[in-house]
Amino acid sequence: MDVATALYASAAVLLVVAGAVKVARPASTVDLLEDLGAPQVDVVPAHRLVWVMGFVEIVVGVAALAVGGLALALFVSAFYVIFALSVVQALSVGASSCGCFGRVEAPPSWIHVAGNAVFAIASAVAAAGRTPLEVMADQPAGGVGFVVLIGVIAGLALVAFTALPEALAARAAVSGRRG
Repeated sequence: MDVATALYASAAVLLVVAGAVKVARPASTVDLLEDLGAPQVDVVPAHRLVWVMGFVEIVVGVAALAVGGLALALFVSAFYVIFALSVVQALSVGASSCGCFGRVEAPPSWIHVAGNAVFAIASAVAAAGRTPLEVMADQPAGGVGFVVLIGVIAGLALVAFTALPEALAARAAVSGRRG
């Protein structure tokens, strides 16, 4: 169960990161919404809508880390289900970016879909278990090792979602030219 909690906490960290990027640089998410054919709302410009989405991600991610509990774990899980479905939709329309981390060159990929699904499942499983703070309280040195684990998982997921698809595409392009 603590493995699910570590994955859930990592998902919450990535939620905060993705939300902060949406607040700071909403353009790639706005572009994704346009690629997906999201209806234009005249009352709220798309960049403001993305800013609100980012702010909500930050609040839910921070609350999941600081408070935890059933409802927040299920909210995080729901976010990742929505993200997985959004990336599948982005793949189906040939979008150039997943819109998650403000990097236009981060194409949507099946790796990203799978990662979102893992985070969704882990967060739902973690809803029945201990909160990140409860796990940390049982760890030596105030849970420093658990915090490092969360950071490593979140960092690896960020690389898997952004750089790995780019590297694989570059490798395939080079292999295709040689063959």
